Amino acid sequence: KAVRSIAGTSATVTSLRPAQQRLPLDTSAGSSRPSTYLTLFQASAAQYCPGMSWTVLAAIGQIESGDGSNNGPSSAGALGPMQFLPSTWRQWGITAFGQTGTPEINDPFDAVPAAARLLCAAGAGSASGLRGAIFAYNHATWYVNEVLALAQAYARDYG
Repeated sequence: KAVRSIAGTSATVTSLRPAQQRLPLDTSAGSSRPSTYLTLFQASAAQYCPGMSWTVLAAIGQIESGDGSNNGPSSAGALGPMQFLPSTWRQWGITAFGQTGTPEINDPFDAVPAAARLLCAAGAGSASGLRGAIFAYNHATWYVNEVLALAQAYARDYG
């Protein structure tokens, strides 16, 4: 919508990315892992930070790595789909969604739930704590504003 408003209604807009980026399939019997980033964001928020909208995780995932399209490292040394610093990952990294072993910073099934845990511990489970929690994730006011604006757009588009 934003591109069309700039390019005009007669412009042809072609998305080069699938609407819901697929995640690696789990072929084990009875797996209940999410199959898209959308469902991973939704499940992670519901399980690890029930008071926070999944749209906040989705916005952070998009801003940080394009939903895993660029896992880094960033100029600050952050890695993975949610761009954790290794020191932060050591504290908050978890193995989730039925996986076993050591938490892997580049694995979205570990990184997205870990981000939800970190945000929740910083106050994202309540409306009054959300801005501060996002600021704790990345210490920049512009970043907080960008995450909240994108989360609001996701809420409009995906209900």
